[in-house]
Amino acid sequence: MNEKIMKPLSWSDALCKPDQTIAYIRSHSVHWQEPAPGEYNLEYSYNRRDWYALNGGNAICLPFEGLLLSPEIVNMDAAGTEISIDDLRKLNAVYGAPEPIYLSKVEALDLSLSKTKYQLPERIRVEYTNGMEEDRMLAWNSTTAFIQEPRYPSPFIMHRADPYIYKHTDGCYYFMGSHADDTHNLDGKYQYLYLILRKSDTLTGLSDSEGNYEERIIWERKPICSGTASPHLWAPELHFIQGKWYVYYTTTISEESSWQIRPHCLECCGSDPMTGMWIDRGPVQTSIAGDIAFTDFSLDHTYFNHHGRDYFVWAQKTDNISDIFIAELQNPRTICTPAVSLSHPEYNWERHGFAVNEGPSIIKHGTQIFITFSASGTDATYCMGLLSAEADADLLDSASWKKCPHPVFQSSKAAGCYGPGHNSFVRSEDDSEDLFVYHARNDARYLGEADYQPLYDAGRNAYVGKVFWNSDGTPAFSVPGAPIAYDPRHLKIHLTLE
Repeated sequence: MNEKIMKPLSWSDALCKPDQTIAYIRSHSVHWQEPAPGEYNLEYSYNRRDWYALNGGNAICLPFEGLLLSPEIVNMDAAGTEISIDDLRKLNAVYGAPEPIYLSKVEALDLSLSKTKYQLPERIRVEYTNGMEEDRMLAWNSTTAFIQEPRYPSPFIMHRADPYIYKHTDGCYYFMGSHADDTHNLDGKYQYLYLILRKSDTLTGLSDSEGNYEERIIWERKPICSGTASPHLWAPELHFIQGKWYVYYTTTISEESSWQIRPHCLECCGSDPMTGMWIDRGPVQTSIAGDIAFTDFSLDHTYFNHHGRDYFVWAQKTDNISDIFIAELQNPRTICTPAVSLSHPEYNWERHGFAVNEGPSIIKHGTQIFITFSASGTDATYCMGLLSAEADADLLDSASWKKCPHPVFQSSKAAGCYGPGHNSFVRSEDDSEDLFVYHARNDARYLGEADYQPLYDAGRNAYVGKVFWNSDGTPAFSVPGAPIAYDPRHLKIHLTLE
């Protein structure tokens, strides 16, 4: 007999249904910001229950491209003003669409079955609400199939900001992050004193809850300024370059000031980073006389190779504003081209608390190359932005790079995750999907609160998320702290034999 199996998912009523023509929009108040006349903090909903803040929760100037909204939007307690899906999509294109991403459809399977002999499929084609399609594994329990979803502990690793995971050619995973001491929370003296390298045979093995890893302190530095200030060992990244292991990290170049920070480099004198001796090679240098590189507050550096050339990307302040810079590497410790600014904080979501672009990370997809970066102060308004360039473009030409006008990853009140950012990218264990690792907080705290210094708040934890690819080749990141795509208990295929 022929049995047709079809299990299209019902859309969550928190999302736009395919036949829905209207949504709802309203203003809401945020205690860190008082909008100027004509500006509103706007959020939208499809069901008047689940609301998503546009522009990272920052103010938006109205009217927008001729879009006139009813005065009722100024009432944050209102049910919201109706807006067409078309008009909402215009706003989304400029101010973001911070919605969770779910499975929306699964493949209809035609199976030739008999009671005595049949072949059950191992994979099935699925589609997500952002339009991405991919194959996923099926697990059969008698005559019921479950679409497999990777499960990563949430949080993945506690008290580690700026998380970086590297997958080596042998399949092993390594983790580093800015180490904070939760027992001395908010006390700068005890934060950021160690560089700790963690290794596991599997990605999930790196997590605190699974604990199937080995760990080693590869570098440490005592508090400075008479033993009272953190030396700021920040944002360590492990890289394998030209057959050797290196760690890039940030620390101060002064024993008198913890804020004179620059990128530094460690080199491993051995083939195994878990046992080899690590040598401090000092600050990263430039061979270009008189160049701006590393002349001021510089941090959050990363490395990538593209078309056989090695590149170094980092954040650096000029006139107290932090830009993203790029240069080519002559060797792992020296850049050999002038520093080129790729991104400057220009939107209000990049300038809350401090005008900051930092934490760059690289991912390639199709014919494009992307740099994610983090913006604003490190409190609950911290968010991620995106730069893109064609893969065959001159990456040292700032004109090759385009910035997305809105945050691509921001706080989620529904998920209880705030200030997500400073991510890295890694491939899954079976190399079937792109993942990203980021830090976020579980508390909505802000700069300006009495005695609150978010840099010394140990509550930034590492999470793992899935990268979803849009139809135009750009990445989508769903919302922080959410399960990856869906709950498999709600997605199962029943097979009946006659």
